[in-house]
Amino acid sequence: MKKQIIVFLIPVVFIFGCKTTKKTSTDNVTNLELVAPESFRKPLVDKELFKTTTEAVLIDTLYLTKDTLNIFTKKVTGCDADNFKLIWNGDLGKTLPAQANLKLFQLVDAACQERHRFHLTFNVSSLKLKSDTSSTKVTLIKLGGWSKTANYNHN
Repeated sequence: MKKQIIVFLIPVVFIFGCKTTKKTSTDNVTNLELVAPESFRKPLVDKELFKTTTEAVLIDTLYLTKDTLNIFTKKVTGCDADNFKLIWNGDLGKTLPAQANLKLFQLVDAACQERHRFHLTFNVSSLKLKSDTSSTKVTLIKLGGWSKTANYNHN
């Protein structure tokens, strides 16, 4: 009888005693704050602020989905995603394809000492060149702090 109990308990111990928690893909992205859809914003056209902004927010990833510019920041000091503004000087370069230079501005809250990663979304439909009659209809987006250009296709 003791032998049967031991033979029965060994598999039970292995099944329930050696559990490890599996990490999901969401565990890898901690402290990620997402801008809510109601906060979907457009670039702010301000030549003076664009000119005086010299510090670049550290960017981890940048990509476009239709008219939406998605920006993932690295871990930066900040508590609220609403403190980020996408600034544009209002100029679309005189080249074809058109080029828009943008900067990501963060209004720093001195009371906040927390570090977070942010996923920011901006509606960039205002960056279309109205008189673009070419078949490609592309605007090159250059964002300060990001080494690559993003191709905004607006066919």
